[in-house]
Amino acid sequence: MVTIKFWGGLGVIGGSKIMVEDGGHRVLLDIGLDIPSGRDPFRLPVRTRPGRELADRLRLNTAPHIPGLFDPAALDPGSPLGEPTGETAVFVSHPHIDHCGLAGFVRDDIPVHAHTDAVDLLKALDATGSGLAGGDPDWRRLTDGQRTEVGPMQVECVAVDHDVPGASGYLVRTSAGTLAFTGDIRFHGHHPERAWEFVDRAADCDVLATEGTTLGWDMSGPLRDESDVERDFAAALERTPGLVLLSAYPRDRDRVRAFTGIAEAAGRSIVWTEAVAAFLRLIGVDGVYSAAEVPLSDIRTAPGRYVVVPDPDDLPSLLDLPVGEGCPAAVFVHANGEPLGPFEPRWEPFTDWLKALDVPLRQIGCSGHASQDHLHRMLERMRPRVVFPIHTTAPTRLHPPLGITRVVAEYASRYDFAGGEAKG
Repeated sequence: MVTIKFWGGLGVIGGSKIMVEDGGHRVLLDIGLDIPSGRDPFRLPVRTRPGRELADRLRLNTAPHIPGLFDPAALDPGSPLGEPTGETAVFVSHPHIDHCGLAGFVRDDIPVHAHTDAVDLLKALDATGSGLAGGDPDWRRLTDGQRTEVGPMQVECVAVDHDVPGASGYLVRTSAGTLAFTGDIRFHGHHPERAWEFVDRAADCDVLATEGTTLGWDMSGPLRDESDVERDFAAALERTPGLVLLSAYPRDRDRVRAFTGIAEAAGRSIVWTEAVAAFLRLIGVDGVYSAAEVPLSDIRTAPGRYVVVPDPDDLPSLLDLPVGEGCPAAVFVHANGEPLGPFEPRWEPFTDWLKALDVPLRQIGCSGHASQDHLHRMLERMRPRVVFPIHTTAPTRLHPPLGITRVVAEYASRYDFAGGEAKG
């Protein structure tokens, strides 16, 4: 018997964890940390206790009680979850914490796989002080198209497009049929051909587990893509006589490289914090300058020659920059960096500081997730028999074509493959 269980990503954005079991062998797709927002008891300003990160989450049911997955040293003494349970392998779709955040607590005898580009990024984060809680596992590197045997199952890594290097979907071929998992996917990024290639390789699969982030969003406006983001960044540089402040997501290497080139063409240098600059160099970004290398006096003297990326957790440092009364007009350009948005506790203080300094905020980003239209086009082209929408607050807004069954999964419930279909 082949079964599927969903241990996260249900009714929320993030926290994906999908267990596929075939004859006592287990494949776990993603091992994400629940996003600390809403009513999560570990949301900011709460800090986890060193050495108790997993055990405390398990006590409050904010981590999955999956038998035989976690290192006994990370659990409460004597926890039954520490007993080994059959052959298990973990496959991470991409290096975002809501998909890999618990990987550091996996048992040493369980292999943890990810695309080689994702592993490089995670190792760079660890080297610059932003690694996973529990430390990096012994990563098993994958490349596009590589297949891994787990008992009777075969797991194929398939590159997709997302806003981070190494993003992958997976095809899990079991004794009862094939399950496709999108990971986080989009069709309007730098590499849409990867996303459509995944769709074609997953065509006619028995089960599809897809992210549906945007299903819960208002998508009434036009879909923005990376060309819109780059155009708006260039325009902000051209129209601003003074300093440009920037919030950009460092893990989005393609966008960072594009922004670096746009800034250079405009006669400006982007100045990152020391830790972020070190991280960017490790993942292969050229033309990176850190705050330690560019004197503050230079920025004050010629603010029109710089773009500064401030530390989002050190808002008072904005007072050291040439912004506000008596300075050339400045602007803060937000391109999907931190703080991420109004749902974050840090957002309101951030916008309050900008108002106090009379610095206008311009939001120019675009989503790392497939639009509602693209999700439905994906279903029409892929034609799975059953689809599970996860990683969304609105799974019932995914409307598959006639002949495709949509299942809104329940947490830790078992769904069986039977005759090529999944039954609850």
